[in-house]
Amino acid sequence: MKYLHYIQLAFFILLLWSCSWKGFNSDDVIGKDRMANILYDIALAEAFVETYQLKDSALNKDSALQKEIDLVLKYHAVEPLRFSKSYQFYQQHPKDFRILIDTANARAIRNRENSYNSRKPNPF
Repeated sequence: MKYLHYIQLAFFILLLWSCSWKGFNSDDVIGKDRMANILYDIALAEAFVETYQLKDSALNKDSALQKEIDLVLKYHAVEPLRFSKSYQFYQQHPKDFRILIDTANARAIRNRENSYNSRKPNPF
């Protein structure tokens, strides 16, 4: 019976350890709000590359996109390695990742509605 308690304790500790941040330091992970803003800007950069820059057939999509992502990270003052680690962390935590995506999506909807509301209809 004594061994059963040790096995239960070991299982409980293993369970807690497996639910931890899996080796991520909290300083390495970008906060949810900031990460959502970065992901939103990266989505805009990707749309920009696909819409405008790829019309020039001499451009490589991957290199053009990487250039835009580098500009976004520089704007947000985030090192690419830190962004990569943070993105990896959030991918491993689906609930947090879902919050990021929902936050970025809400921002996109809000900006689109503000854009439509601020424009006057075309008289044509």
